[in-house]
Amino acid sequence: MILLKIWVKMGSVKKFLFILIYFFSINTSSAWHDTEVSNENIATLGAVWVQIYVYEEHCTDNQYYPDVIGRLEVSPRFKQYSSEIEHLTERQELAWERGGVGASTIIASGATDCDTMAAVIWEWFGTK
Repeated sequence: MILLKIWVKMGSVKKFLFILIYFFSINTSSAWHDTEVSNENIATLGAVWVQIYVYEEHCTDNQYYPDVIGRLEVSPRFKQYSSEIEHLTERQELAWERGGVGASTIIASGATDCDTMAAVIWEWFGTK
């Protein structure tokens, strides 16, 4: 039942991303559309974004929740990537969506848990 709820809520990811973009707008002088960023990196970031969304929605009782979510609010890397989302090319958007679908499939299958998602999110945004 929880997996079904997660799957249904995946459609809300784009709404969530637009909210992030609004709140974390920063200088876009180094936008992805102006640089060479591999589709593999974009897909990985799309998967991380899905994990952030699922973690925020379903892991509030996780021991690492306050640290992980608190770090997102002050992470320069998170702010930069949030602002870059609106500048994705068509190919990058497709890669982003495929990364998100891959993460959604893994989460829905039960192959990951809150601790693993916290570790992945922290790896991307916790120390930089």
